[in-house]
Amino acid sequence: MTDTAHGALRADGERCAVGFERLYDFTPEELWAVLTDPAQLGGWLAQCPRFDREVGGEVELVFGDGSGEARAHGRILTFEEPRVLEYEWRFPGEDESVVRFELVPQELGTLLRLDHRLLGREAGAGYGAGWHAHLDALGRRDAFSDGSWAHRYEELLPEYVAQADELGWNRKPTSPVREALYRGDRAGAEAAAAGAALDVFDAAALGRVDRLRQLLDAEPDLVASLSDDGFTPLHLACFAGGADAVRLLVERGAPLERLAEASFAQVRPLGTAVFARQHVAARVLLEAGADPNGAGAGGFTPLQAAEANGDEPLARLLREHGATASD
Repeated sequence: MTDTAHGALRADGERCAVGFERLYDFTPEELWAVLTDPAQLGGWLAQCPRFDREVGGEVELVFGDGSGEARAHGRILTFEEPRVLEYEWRFPGEDESVVRFELVPQELGTLLRLDHRLLGREAGAGYGAGWHAHLDALGRRDAFSDGSWAHRYEELLPEYVAQADELGWNRKPTSPVREALYRGDRAGAEAAAAGAALDVFDAAALGRVDRLRQLLDAEPDLVASLSDDGFTPLHLACFAGGADAVRLLVERGAPLERLAEASFAQVRPLGTAVFARQHVAARVLLEAGADPNGAGAGGFTPLQAAEANGDEPLARLLREHGATASD
């Protein structure tokens, strides 16, 4: 096995992915069994009470001692023995993602390509270190016998956090209001805003329409300005501010197709609305003429984002306004 094969984090639309290549001293058939046989999975990844060996079948993985909520499950999407295995990954508190294994015969063993995509940006470093430690354990078949996995994970985590830092994913805004909103802490954002003279970005993000109108009346050019973390007021309103704030900004001439300049989310306002599942805000933008096929810097379109989220009503809305599937 190639022990030094480290994983690489990358952007995956508005989410992220981590990929690995490892050469193992197994035949493809032997390595396939390591990936699909519940008894062998328990030796390097997790206990596996269910693994249906067919497309549409279910996979269930139980991590640690089986207590709590440390369980991943999902449907098998691809089962091409002994070449390609792909399945959904649903884990408590996380958006659904997909893990894929490809096996490539080599002169000396089999190359394993692992790619885990559609992860939340905040989860990328942890999954990078976790998969790295599990793949090390795959070669040894001793993931849980001596506590080595946890030690290896802690050892590796700073490396993957550094990768996320380099990609800009750990950058925080100077505003405590937006920092709380990005964490999903609406109450914390409201508490941070109490008694504060909100700037245009925080007013947009919180949907404070009266304050937003006041600021734009005084300085109309603010409608196209960028926050310290690279978003226009319209992006922020689409993320958390609500449809009324979006309508006001559109009325004041907010740029509908401007890409955010945040290193972790170079997307258009419509892409932000779709990512945040803000259906009314998305409708407002589409009716104002936003491009339903306007991709972000990574080529990820609003329709792809809606489909990745499993948000069929929003996908249908996009199609009604001209969104088309990519080739």
